Amino acid sequence: MAMAGIKSDRFHLGDIIRQLCHHCFMTTCIQTLGIASGLGGPVQACGYAAELLRDEFERQPAHAGLQLQWHMLYPEKKGLKETRLFQLYQKASQFTCYWTETRHPFLVIGGDHSCALGTWAGVLQGLPHSNELGLIWLDAHMDAHTFATTPSGNIHGMPVAALLGKADERLSAVYPTDRFIQPENLLLIGVRSYEAGEYALLQQANVKIIFADQISDFSQTLLAAIEQLSSTCRMIGISLDLDLIDPEDAPGVETPVPGGIKAAALLAALAAVKRHTKLCGLEISEFNPESDRHAKTLHLMRTVVEVFYAD
Repeated sequence: MAMAGIKSDRFHLGDIIRQLCHHCFMTTCIQTLGIASGLGGPVQACGYAAELLRDEFERQPAHAGLQLQWHMLYPEKKGLKETRLFQLYQKASQFTCYWTETRHPFLVIGGDHSCALGTWAGVLQGLPHSNELGLIWLDAHMDAHTFATTPSGNIHGMPVAALLGKADERLSAVYPTDRFIQPENLLLIGVRSYEAGEYALLQQANVKIIFADQISDFSQTLLAAIEQLSSTCRMIGISLDLDLIDPEDAPGVETPVPGGIKAAALLAALAAVKRHTKLCGLEISEFNPESDRHAKTLHLMRTVVEVFYAD
């Protein structure tokens, strides 16, 4: 899809949405963006997540009148990795910016979790003020490194730092906006693996972190997080890294960590919060088909979507 400029892009996206949704009167139509890239992490197979989930829904349509309207984005095949990621996430941000402005609920299926650089940059751009976005980051990791602290060099471990406006010059070049999430509007939930450098960044920013071993009732934790953010934020998003989930329930992830939230607990929590009027969208990332067993994680990802969006 050619995107020459932001203003013309938004009108073009509006035309697409109107054309696709005119027949959706009796169904729940969710605008769905597939970001088919694993460039930000070490496992390129993560880039197949959106296509695999789309094919799964095509084989067996969703229940309860749910319809996903897919838009797929792919990275350029040539050029520097960081330049290709910037271009990809700039395009992604145009979609979520438009959906935010027009109040269309959305779903983003990313590859690695650096996709958040595009998803939430767009929402920030679509709101009148950047302090109106609240973001709940469900992840086994903090993802708050910069190039100065990263032990791996992988950008999927850095999106939180960029979203907070704490990126170094090299990371800033990948982030497609000059708007940032306010630290008090960002909540990390389920963390159980991190390094000192990223923890120090979040402590200095005074970001709230709820570690996995502090959670006894995940539904209550998620409900409390949404209620906290809803008191000051106009919109609330959820960014789900599938490695939040116990690897026994979700083996097909890029960087599994023992323990974590059980799949049943996550599904119950999403069902409990999904009617909240300020929720604008869900982002799912880090599905690795190469380590999945009997499509267990793929089917769970599908169930997450149905539980969160279906009536």
